[in-house]
Amino acid sequence: MDDVDRFFQKSHYNIIRILLSISGLWPCHNARKRRAIYLGFLFVFGSGLTFEILGIIEVWPDSFEVVDCLPLLTLGLVSITKLICAVHTLPEIKILLAKMREYQYSPKSDEETKILHSYSLYGRNLGYVYTGILLSHTVVFILLTLLIKLLYVEPTEDNPSNNLRGAQAGLPYRANYMIDLETYYIPIFLHTAICVTSYSVLMLTFDVLYLTLVQHCCGLFAALRYCLENILKFETCDDNFMPTAMKSKLHSDIVYSIRRHKEAIRFVAVMEAIHKIPLFVHVGGNISLLSIVGFQVITHTEDINRILRNASYLSALLFNTFFENWQGQKVIDSSEKIYESAYNAEWYNMPMAQKKLLMMIMMRSKIPLRITAGNIIVLSHVNFKAVLHASSSYFMLLRSMQ
Repeated sequence: MDDVDRFFQKSHYNIIRILLSISGLWPCHNARKRRAIYLGFLFVFGSGLTFEILGIIEVWPDSFEVVDCLPLLTLGLVSITKLICAVHTLPEIKILLAKMREYQYSPKSDEETKILHSYSLYGRNLGYVYTGILLSHTVVFILLTLLIKLLYVEPTEDNPSNNLRGAQAGLPYRANYMIDLETYYIPIFLHTAICVTSYSVLMLTFDVLYLTLVQHCCGLFAALRYCLENILKFETCDDNFMPTAMKSKLHSDIVYSIRRHKEAIRFVAVMEAIHKIPLFVHVGGNISLLSIVGFQVITHTEDINRILRNASYLSALLFNTFFENWQGQKVIDSSEKIYESAYNAEWYNMPMAQKKLLMMIMMRSKIPLRITAGNIIVLSHVNFKAVLHASSSYFMLLRSMQ
């Protein structure tokens, strides 16, 4: 695995090596180092969720206060679920990373190398942009939380509604640390900020890994399309007049394309197996979070600080939901285009034996490859619309109960 580590250090995909290393999921690290990182996350998540659940229990009679507590609790639970699934599927992640290196150094044409390089470069830039957007939203969310503390007005007899949430002013989420929050505000705020940042980093790691694998997969399909569209051309289909060398070259080109197609299909299958459970949990969580956070934005229109904080969370959530479905749509589109490229080849001029080989690619590519969430939900633009529709339905339900 040292070769894989060196490859990613020098490649455009170095960002995923950094993020996986921070999360303890880089396969090239030894088991002791990974366990140490897991223990650190266990301490942060365990303590953060414990105090958060105690805070929810404190306001349990008030259903709307409980609803306000759910977004950050759900974010933490989804992050932990994704981490557990990633640890369980670490051997499969190692296989995919090794396959990426193997393909990079496998024999191929210069044009295929350029195509793969362009996709990896695009993936690197997209990864940096996505990382910057999510981290900036996290920073804005934490800073706006701190701003609430600085601008908070002490409750008065004329405004007793602030009594319940006054003690929690300036914290990213409601928590019960069983100590005086005013006296120990700074360490409590730092702990909650570390928890929120840890959630964001883990979510970011899994999303960038997802992005990296999808971009490599799309590069595989693009290189395959080039091979099919530029397959050996000739002017006659009569086997008797076709030179033997030309027949041999044509046969080897089609067999090479079939092999590359099988590799891409297997790559997508392993990638889908890694992500189907985490994505199922994530998509389900996003449906509820979009409705709850949208409800919070509408409910707290009189509090500009809470509106800004909830709006930053909502925008990051919408961007994340669109991003995951967008990547799934790219896999569908890339795999579907293989049929078009195979059909655009001069198959009508090929000998019968080569036509049958090319037909194998065409028949398989008629069924597009998909990334699913739990083998139930197909990630695509259609699913993104469905998520927004379901979230709006739950949002209207919460509004009717207000």
